[in-house]
Amino acid sequence: MNKESEIKNAEVAIVKDNTPKSTILKGIEAIGGISKFIKEGDQIFIKFNLNLPTAFPTNTNFDVLEALITTCKKAGAGKIFLGSFPFKSISINSISTTLNLEAYFRNLGAEFVYLDNSNLFNKKNIKKDQLEKISRESFSMVAINEKEFLVPKVILDSDKFIVVNQVNVNPLFKLNLSLLNSYSMVPPKYQEIETNESQDDNYVALDQYKKDLISNMLDVFSIKQPDLIINDLFYLLERSGPCIYKDSYLQKTGIMVLGNNAVSTDLITLKLLNIETQGYKLILDAHQRGLGIIDPKLITLVGEDIEQNSIFVELCASKLDEINLKNFIINSGQICSGCFKQAYHLLNLMKTHMIKDLKYNPRNALLVGLNPGEPERFDNVLLFGDCAIRSTNNCNFRRIKIIPKKSSTKKKSSKKSREIDLQNKKKIKFKTNKNILELPGCPPEITDCLNLIFKYYGKGNLPNLSLLNNFLKILIDPKSKEKLRITGVI
Repeated sequence: MNKESEIKNAEVAIVKDNTPKSTILKGIEAIGGISKFIKEGDQIFIKFNLNLPTAFPTNTNFDVLEALITTCKKAGAGKIFLGSFPFKSISINSISTTLNLEAYFRNLGAEFVYLDNSNLFNKKNIKKDQLEKISRESFSMVAINEKEFLVPKVILDSDKFIVVNQVNVNPLFKLNLSLLNSYSMVPPKYQEIETNESQDDNYVALDQYKKDLISNMLDVFSIKQPDLIINDLFYLLERSGPCIYKDSYLQKTGIMVLGNNAVSTDLITLKLLNIETQGYKLILDAHQRGLGIIDPKLITLVGEDIEQNSIFVELCASKLDEINLKNFIINSGQICSGCFKQAYHLLNLMKTHMIKDLKYNPRNALLVGLNPGEPERFDNVLLFGDCAIRSTNNCNFRRIKIIPKKSSTKKKSSKKSREIDLQNKKKIKFKTNKNILELPGCPPEITDCLNLIFKYYGKGNLPNLSLLNNFLKILIDPKSKEKLRITGVI
């Protein structure tokens, strides 16, 4: 944790220039130069965004990383490591192979770190006990606030810790801030929020999921706080994010925000982007823990003026039905942040990669959360999450009425007709509606949902999803996934 004196002297720079490279260099000079942060011989770990095997802006801009590495080398840094954990079940090796990361960073004089050890997975005859031993040697278990987190030793052992964060819109926190970036220095397994079936409706009503998530994020952040923070919003993904979706739009701002304290740097970033900070719980909770300053009067601000460079950004949809998915209605009941986030990503993935599929599969309903409301006259009903599945158990759409065939008697007395009608009513039966797809989980996993959707609708009805699934099978190899479990990463 930073010393109190360092927290009291929070410094933040807002810089603007023509290219990402020139902007980061200008920002480093504005806050005192790289030698203020790095001493000769220091081991440096650079934590950046590495979510998927795609390019910027889903991941950090490599031009920025290149400029930073070159600057650190000029300052006399010893070893320079870079790394991050990607989305769950995706091995770092699969991303590195696709983007050629290892060779790229080696040519720059830095070392790309396979934090999950997936570069060893393809070694012949590697056994379970060997993987477990490798995991023990490369991780340390850190206890904090009665929780335990698996943390890579290369991060803990580094003299200086730098976070280079790509700022994009985020469905839960409005923006991807450096505090969120720091969270993925631990494996996906330790980023998950534990839930169970015994949790009552208050868990959803109070949005305990988000409270627990913020608590976990700040626990991880406090394990190893960054010495230098770079919030890169030179290019900023807005409307839909933080991944690239159909509705995403890339805004060029030409601006970066740099600082020596993540909380203060994130606060200034929010203010620059006109996001209300008074009720921003992540920042408030961090301040209450003594992790940073949120009073702008106590932050030394250099560089560009906030008001003169104010940026307006289109945020993510705040309601699921705003995503406007073709041939789908979305009914949301009381929903926690966990299911909202996962449903948000699933709907955006479908909207982005299943254009033809949605066109040829009409009349669908997606129900999310507690008591989402009954759909009417829909061919397919998708129940997203354990809350939606549990709370709709007795709903009418679960059953289909079987009406008996009318009698072939041509003419009957009114009395006889009434008797037959009464008999027919007694014969009315119900059968289970099989046009329902349950997507279980609290919250559900996106890849599991896509697999279940693919099986439910069938390959012939989902040509686009078929291609996406084939890609996911390459990206999320079952053998690598099992090895990630063995090493304790997922």
